[in-house]
Amino acid sequence: MLQFLAEGAFKFYWANFFPRAAGRCAVTMAVSLAVGLITGHAVQGMEAAAGAFSVGFGSFHEVRKSRIAPMLYASVGMCFSSWIGTIAGNSVPGVILVAALGGIVYAMLSALSPGVSYVGLQCVVWMVISSAYPASGIHALQRGSLVLAGGLLQTLMVVTLWRIEHTVTPAAGGTGHDDSEPLRIIRQALTTNRQISFYVLRAALTLSISAAVWHWRALPNGYWIPMTAGIVMKPDFRQTMQRGIARITGTLIGAALATMFVAALRPGPWIMTGLVVLFAWLAYCFLYVNYAAYAACLTAYVVFILTFAGLPGMEVVYLRALNTVIGGSIALALTMLFSLFEIRVGAELPIYKN
Repeated sequence: MLQFLAEGAFKFYWANFFPRAAGRCAVTMAVSLAVGLITGHAVQGMEAAAGAFSVGFGSFHEVRKSRIAPMLYASVGMCFSSWIGTIAGNSVPGVILVAALGGIVYAMLSALSPGVSYVGLQCVVWMVISSAYPASGIHALQRGSLVLAGGLLQTLMVVTLWRIEHTVTPAAGGTGHDDSEPLRIIRQALTTNRQISFYVLRAALTLSISAAVWHWRALPNGYWIPMTAGIVMKPDFRQTMQRGIARITGTLIGAALATMFVAALRPGPWIMTGLVVLFAWLAYCFLYVNYAAYAACLTAYVVFILTFAGLPGMEVVYLRALNTVIGGSIALALTMLFSLFEIRVGAELPIYKN
């Protein structure tokens, strides 16, 4: 079993290595950060760049035969999710509630195409992130608006480069089936597919428990706990276990890598910008090649972009590793418990399927 999970987590699929497609997404990151530095609004530039980073992954997806739709849907969805998270963050029960609801919606969307599932995941991620920075009134709109701006800029940049180069990024994330009747498909999945119905319940519990642990322990940057748990979660046992192992391992490698860069270079703002763009590009390159390698690059990217925003680099490295391990462990533990429960009620574990 362990060998099977390890092989799935650490196998490299080099046919899905698209450095040129990754470069198209990294351009917007560089522009957003550079404009922020030049204008003296580094934090705002970072938030727009972070929105662009998330939306860039949409260029590898398709929704209802449209290659632009995943990026546009993600941009708008992330914006509204950020607003909701920012307002909910004013109370702990609010954070736990929106985390549970976000998990439910994301799990139900997994019954549709991979592109729709991608959009749902980005919305959950940004709702969780924004709940760590509560605000009210007009201030609650700032983060979501900057994320929207970055996402729309990323969409414009990618589409423009597609037309200039007369080529489109391969749909490495998959195309899925036609989801022209999403409500009917979701309703059918919930009533006929026990795996999806269990997944919805597991997602709600995983996200709410992770959010509760974050606030109970009052860990700095603790939003990485429910965020990681949500990302690691997949509908079936095998995928969740493989992704959890790869995520935790890759995060620890990325934390060590970022530590070496920070200690050796002690980079200033412009070098830090270069490191953010470099590891964002590498993350795009490796997402569909190997998840552990992607997680390592993602961790380094997160460390550098938060250091760019003024947070102490070494502290970010430690907290990223700690919170990722906690969040991943919660997701894996609940997945194993639910798998045992599924066996008790006669559900078929997807691990036995091809």
